[in-house]
Amino acid sequence: MDRQNYTLLLGEILRAAGESQAALAARLGVTKAALSRWLHGHAAPQPRRRAAIERLHRQLVRYPAYDAAAVRRLAREAERSRRPGLWRWIASHEGVRHDLLLEHTYNSTTIEGTTFTKRETEAVIFDRALFPEKPLAEHLEVTNHAAVLGEILEGGYDQPLGEGLVKTLHRAVLQGISPSAGQYSRHHRAIRGVDLALTHPKDIPEEMAGLLREWRRHRQVTLREIARFHAAFELIHPFGDGNGRVGRLLMTIQCLQRDLPPIVIENARKAEYYDVLEYAQRTAEGPFVAFLADELARTSAILDKHRVKRSTSKRGS
Repeated sequence: MDRQNYTLLLGEILRAAGESQAALAARLGVTKAALSRWLHGHAAPQPRRRAAIERLHRQLVRYPAYDAAAVRRLAREAERSRRPGLWRWIASHEGVRHDLLLEHTYNSTTIEGTTFTKRETEAVIFDRALFPEKPLAEHLEVTNHAAVLGEILEGGYDQPLGEGLVKTLHRAVLQGISPSAGQYSRHHRAIRGVDLALTHPKDIPEEMAGLLREWRRHRQVTLREIARFHAAFELIHPFGDGNGRVGRLLMTIQCLQRDLPPIVIENARKAEYYDVLEYAQRTAEGPFVAFLADELARTSAILDKHRVKRSTSKRGS
């Protein structure tokens, strides 16, 4: 984003916030003179300030635009991606599973801090490669996630969501990594950089039972309900570690049970993902639904690519 674009963003922030330049400068942690230079295009913000400006713009300008009507529209549009029998189709096509396995595993584990490149992740998953300079725990994070996801894509875990399923997924994802794999946390947890109050350890079983009970009551599940579940699950944060990976695997199962493409959240959009997720937990779900709809469309394009290849192959034979 160039200097002129930040000038536009700052102008929109000022109008939306209805506050003075001095107040905005204080919020961004800079002097009024520095802000003035940015507003007039005489200088560009430093990278750290750019991230703060972009986040503030999302919160004050972009996010409020997603009202209830916009959320309903997004959910309806996502329904167009439904493909009856999609789960069975994925299970029967190795190339599709290969792409989804790599995309989902690479992005989900990298979001959580693993340092493998995409090519290295592929080598670990499919060639059982070992990289001596990488920690053993990172290898296990990748191989565990890939094993669980592979089973899901082949048709496994197609059952009503319950605490047994959630704990089984966690146990498989954290096998060999954490001694408390498959067990709800008995300790206070915190999300780095976020001051949200997570569920008290004593209340986790009750909160999880309530969340899953509410999910099973839905007669019709749309992207909106999937977004709500994910936001609530991550706020309960039932485990000491692995909540994000398990939450995204649950989302995959939820999508496939609805014949929707499994959503793959890109590591490149990690900051935005955390941002819209926190906004959903604090304020409103609209931006998170929009974010998931965007990522769902990307996964849908991956599946369409394979459909086109298969169709072309049939015509050529």
